[in-house]
Amino acid sequence: MPPALLRLTLCLAFLLITGGRLAAQPPLVIETDPLTPAEQQTKFHLPEGFEIELVASEPMISKPINLNFDHRGRLYLTQSVEYPIPVQGEEARDAVMVLEDTDGDGRYDRANRFVDGLNIPIGVAPIPGGVIVHSLPNILRCDDTDGDGQIDQRRVLLGPFGQVDTHGNNNGFTRWIDGWMYACHGYRNQSTISGTDGHQITMTSGNTYRFRIDGSRVENHTFGQVNPFGLSFTPRGDAFTADCHTKPAYMLLRGAYYPSFGAPHDGLGFGPELMDHLHGSTAIGGIVYYAANHFPPEYRDTLFIGNPVTNRINHDRFELHGSTYRAIEQPDFLVCDDPWFRPVDIQLGPDGALYVADFYNAVIGHYEVPLDHPRRDRERGRIWRIVYRGSDSDPQAAPHVPNLSGDDLDALWARLADPNLSVRTMATNRIVDAHGMFALAPMRERLLAPCQPEQRAHGLWIVYRLEGLDEALARKLADDRSPLVRTHLVKALAETTHWSNNTAWMAELVREAMGDEDPFVRRAAADALGRHTQSEHLSLLLKMWQQAPSDDRSLIHTIRMALRDHLLVPELHDAVRQLARADDDNLRRLMDVALGARTPEVAMLVLDGLQTGRHEAAREGEFINFAARYLPEPRLPELVELAGSLDVADVDPMRQLGVVGNLSLGYQERGMELAEPIRDWAARLADRLLSANETEHVREGIALVRQLQLTALFDPLADLVRNVSTDRETRNAAMEASLAVDEGRALRLLGDVIADASRPTAVRHSAASVLATLNRPAVRELLLEQLPTAPAEVAQVIAQGLARSRPGGEALLEAIAAGKASPRLLQDAAIQNALREAQVLRVEARISQLTAELPPLDAAIAELIQQRRAGFAAAQPNVAGAREMFDKHCGVCHELAGQGNKVGPQLDGVGNRGLDRLLEDVLDPNRTLDPNFRSTLISTVDGRVLSGLVQQDEGQTVVLIDEQGKEIRLSKADIDQQRVSRFSAMPANLAQSVPENELYAVLAFLLQQRQAGPTGAGSQ
Repeated sequence: MPPALLRLTLCLAFLLITGGRLAAQPPLVIETDPLTPAEQQTKFHLPEGFEIELVASEPMISKPINLNFDHRGRLYLTQSVEYPIPVQGEEARDAVMVLEDTDGDGRYDRANRFVDGLNIPIGVAPIPGGVIVHSLPNILRCDDTDGDGQIDQRRVLLGPFGQVDTHGNNNGFTRWIDGWMYACHGYRNQSTISGTDGHQITMTSGNTYRFRIDGSRVENHTFGQVNPFGLSFTPRGDAFTADCHTKPAYMLLRGAYYPSFGAPHDGLGFGPELMDHLHGSTAIGGIVYYAANHFPPEYRDTLFIGNPVTNRINHDRFELHGSTYRAIEQPDFLVCDDPWFRPVDIQLGPDGALYVADFYNAVIGHYEVPLDHPRRDRERGRIWRIVYRGSDSDPQAAPHVPNLSGDDLDALWARLADPNLSVRTMATNRIVDAHGMFALAPMRERLLAPCQPEQRAHGLWIVYRLEGLDEALARKLADDRSPLVRTHLVKALAETTHWSNNTAWMAELVREAMGDEDPFVRRAAADALGRHTQSEHLSLLLKMWQQAPSDDRSLIHTIRMALRDHLLVPELHDAVRQLARADDDNLRRLMDVALGARTPEVAMLVLDGLQTGRHEAAREGEFINFAARYLPEPRLPELVELAGSLDVADVDPMRQLGVVGNLSLGYQERGMELAEPIRDWAARLADRLLSANETEHVREGIALVRQLQLTALFDPLADLVRNVSTDRETRNAAMEASLAVDEGRALRLLGDVIADASRPTAVRHSAASVLATLNRPAVRELLLEQLPTAPAEVAQVIAQGLARSRPGGEALLEAIAAGKASPRLLQDAAIQNALREAQVLRVEARISQLTAELPPLDAAIAELIQQRRAGFAAAQPNVAGAREMFDKHCGVCHELAGQGNKVGPQLDGVGNRGLDRLLEDVLDPNRTLDPNFRSTLISTVDGRVLSGLVQQDEGQTVVLIDEQGKEIRLSKADIDQQRVSRFSAMPANLAQSVPENELYAVLAFLLQQRQAGPTGAGSQ
């Protein structure tokens, strides 16, 4: 079996193993009956001293999704009976509910259906006189203008948002002390929205953003993540989000990019990761940074994360490396033995308790389970409160939810010292909302008097929002003994849109803060300078980077983003060049961040660095590619001349390859032909590599021939194809390259290989696979000619290739009807799907007619699964060397234990799914298919039909991971049509394509990849 095809089948199989979610122990559809709330309450396990209390359930509420509190202590929630299918053309039945505890017993006894007629609402936040709520496809502002408890005005605040995915929508609405509402934008959806000021942003799949509650402005906050769901702030103002399918949580740096299914970063790399572990699942919902004193000290300033697949609340503590958080996995905080428990949101209550939205359901999967699955519950839902009661010897009083509605300014000021961050945040916003400018003078007076650091930190934001932060007060706060206050001062100064001559003191204070002893203050200062680009800031940022501890990755990444933002300002280029020329270290750092500033001016800086030879040698190829992509066209000859200077015998051929390859990619990405002298050099280099003794060099030579279509080197490629000593992967690459450089000769070559019965079946299979990507009459004729005598494996590949086009599909069906090929080919799901995608006439009826005498497909699959299950049990496979096999065949798409690529989901913990589920998903891949992993079909202008996963769409180039697990770069000018298939990119003939011993070995290896089970207190 050729390794390339094994890579395809296993790599793409693993994408689908999880159906778009990483494996976890519970099944996606629970077969047990639901429990009553009282019965469910007995199923929870918590550390000693903690209790879980029911505060609301059906029929008072149903299907809660997001929670939020208002200043009166009322609990707001969105609930949806429509999820996951949005209402079309009729009245929606979802709502915002407002719950009140009128007798103070800790359980809500009054429920008001505050906003009705909503369509799968998720994010919700109370505002003065009303509520902001997401309802497909908009974010609405709903107001109760007469105070009767029912909204009487609603308008679109922002939107419309993309809504192709209903479980990846706007959520986590959190109004912070700066007055902005922060939110998460979820999976797959693309949205272009603007505030009333006209400023527009675009978000694709996972992002975070912020907006003004009057809709006047909306801004990007971060980019990437797959499906951020839940948001929580620390007292210092750092935000955490939970995410699905990457790592469970991230600490967000404003403007940073985070991983999202192989999507590219901004040229600076992704923002620092918070954690290495996965908590056994990446279907994550809800997050709380615990900033209160109700829980014991060991739980304060730690992270709680909802895990609705494993029915738990996970727990992490932190190590601080300067201003960088590093999460350390702890025993699970809560474990529930009722598999219907689905914690989709967690909130820190004003009482210090954790409030948990339990979507209580037998089904948790979205794409993993049909959207209309009959076991999706649409009635039940619970909200739980987790409190600390202490021990018998040291009992703790029940927490109380405060009501701020009757507080005057003095009382609200006192609340700013509350140990609970949620109370301080409510009081901050309440002072601004309820007292406005009348609060300014009293707040300034209190800030100048002795008070608690928390009061000064929150109070300065109140003064800033009321436009009363002047130089005298700011200088006093800049000298504050508390780093919390100094951090928030710098963050507030950063929010000023422009630092003018009249506010020069702001820039001065921030620059001084760059030398602060506290790393969080320094990071805030670096971010502030990035938002206010001035030539004076360049040298300060470079110096700060030089002095930054290497393990404070958040500080360093913030500095790099700030420098990048300076490079984007044309007026600062002279200052940038002066700094670069003055010091080699400056040059290296500026070139590093230049890759994130994709402008012609910055590309000239990179060219200068390359010409002087003062760049970082290990990154030479990156810089060459960047310069080739972005340099002004008149400067390209200089780059060509510089690259050509390496065309000498004593220069390492792999270094030459890096230069030539990256130069040609840059030209391709900008849509230009490579300069002739470079092509000549590339041809000489490729010829040298093809005759090398090292396999790696030979394969790189083949890739270069293919990339530049070096026709003169067809004969060496053909020799590699024919040579019996050529290894399989090298031979496959040579076959593909031969087609790229001389299709006519390659067809004859590969046709001879397929027809040669003396060759191993695997070699003939490879040749057929390569030809199957071509959709032209001559190729179809060749493939049809070989079909009657081809072995089953080869015939299957030929049939799948023919089925991808209507003419090929017609010819295939005619051949089967004429008895020239087996009708069993039509039981292959991949062939069936290809015929459907090609829209072959009367395809279903013809398939049914030709397969009428064969056993049903479902029965055949079930029998195959049983056979492989029994075969695995009998095989007792040896996993020695299986890691290397995984890396070779699957690392192109997947990361495992920190190694591999993130085109698809990480596979840490995949063994938790068990053998039966692995076999089902691998052998029937379209059963549960996440749209993110649907195959993309590309027809080229020269007649090829390609399919695979689009890894990147950059400039004039599309990068596809094809059915061989190979990377294909296509110029957009060469693409005739591109569309997303309805079906999986994974072949359905895994059992026939992969030798059983290899399949069993890799399955055994994957089954060893497990995440720890329940370890929390009370879970034994």
